[in-house]
Amino acid sequence: MSAETLHNIKLFAPEVCLTLFLCLLFIVDGLIPKSRTNKVPMMVTIIACIAAVLLTCKVGTTSEAYFGGMLVNDGLTKFFRYFFFFTAAVSSYVAFGSSEIENRSRMEFSLLLICTTIGMGIMAGATHLLVLYMGIEMVSIISFVMAGFKRDNLRSNEASFKYLVFGGVASGLMIYGFSLLYGLTGSLNYPQITAYLSSTQGNLGLVFWLSLVLIYGGLAYKISAFPMHFWAPDVYEGAPTPVATFFSVGPKAAGFAAFLRMVLTVFAAKTAEGNWQMLPGISLTSAIAVISALTMVVGNLSAIGQTNVKRILAYSSIAHVGYMLMGLVTLDRSGLTAIIFYLIAYCAMNIGAFWVVGVVSNLRGREDLDAFRGMGWSMPVLGTCMGVFIFSLTGIPMFSGFIGKFLIFGSVIKSGGFLWLALLGVLNSVVSLYYYIKILKSMWLDKPEIAESLTLSPYHAFGLVGLAIPTVVLGLYFTPILEFAERTLSNIL
Repeated sequence: MSAETLHNIKLFAPEVCLTLFLCLLFIVDGLIPKSRTNKVPMMVTIIACIAAVLLTCKVGTTSEAYFGGMLVNDGLTKFFRYFFFFTAAVSSYVAFGSSEIENRSRMEFSLLLICTTIGMGIMAGATHLLVLYMGIEMVSIISFVMAGFKRDNLRSNEASFKYLVFGGVASGLMIYGFSLLYGLTGSLNYPQITAYLSSTQGNLGLVFWLSLVLIYGGLAYKISAFPMHFWAPDVYEGAPTPVATFFSVGPKAAGFAAFLRMVLTVFAAKTAEGNWQMLPGISLTSAIAVISALTMVVGNLSAIGQTNVKRILAYSSIAHVGYMLMGLVTLDRSGLTAIIFYLIAYCAMNIGAFWVVGVVSNLRGREDLDAFRGMGWSMPVLGTCMGVFIFSLTGIPMFSGFIGKFLIFGSVIKSGGFLWLALLGVLNSVVSLYYYIKILKSMWLDKPEIAESLTLSPYHAFGLVGLAIPTVVLGLYFTPILEFAERTLSNIL
């Protein structure tokens, strides 16, 4: 094996590590009786994610392209690797405390979770259209299976089928857009595509813009941005709650990573000041602003009339994509720093909110608002944690969600060109308070239909408090995260 190949494998070490643990899970599944594998898959998954994080720390010190320039190891890749491994570990912990993932299926769930995480890592580091497509399909196909994990449940089967159909259409649109872009530029490699677009001096024809629309259709599906958002509520509602928890954070962030890299490295160039500007003739900032506005408006307004809490949080996650897209409109360091901070805050508060829904669903067998009646008084830790997550999602001061929105709105106002977008973002945050507060009203102000004695298990209490604490702390002391985000942006190839 050549020195170059070994070096490439070293840079790809976190994903290789997960692959080895994946093989280990297959061996464990064959050796240990099913009755004794209750927590083993979860422990192996968490250990795999910790090992992958340690390897990311080691290989993240170098910034370079590898495997012939098809993948890149830089600050953006490093950040999203941390993000994905944390999400996978927490999602595994959530799933193994849920009655929706049966004992006999927990090994399969862990295998699918690790496979999806490998695909997300590929998406974050891809600088070649075919490698990006491979990563997206790896995540998507496994996600179709995870959505239908409850095979004897009609809602779960429906969620899986809808996800498959919508995903197939989005995938077809995207690969056709890739083929048009390849036919136009003669390359699938990001730097070479950028070089061609720069050489045209803005003389781009209809084929380019058609390819751009088709590619956006595929990526918008992954992040559930307008107009490819309509699958999310149905899929989240029908999928097992731990799976919906993972979908709302992991694959969505992977799609956002691919979207960010494509915009920043293909259609824009870095300036001497450390910001970015669009290539001549490619003015996408106005289009991104409109997409951001429509995404958050549609997400928030659609959530108002919902009574199923999973659907409320599904539409909420669509709206939060709109907020994050606002940070990309400015194409400067402040906006992109805000996106990174927002992703970190969103991860904790959204996983926490879905986790609470899963606990209530396990106890009462449903996820509508009536199921939450009196849960705050029956289980104060659960109700308090849900209050923290809801206030953060809304953007109430003293919580991390407020700092994220403050940074994003501030960067848009500072840019001067999209004041209307910042005002619309503030109005949408006010609107979101209405449907978020319905959940807390049901938990703390409404009496349960039947008096019952409920106890929150230490397993769930430990996890929920573990997510609530950083949600509060990052709302009060956020400087280290902003410094980390600055280092991430200064190291993008």
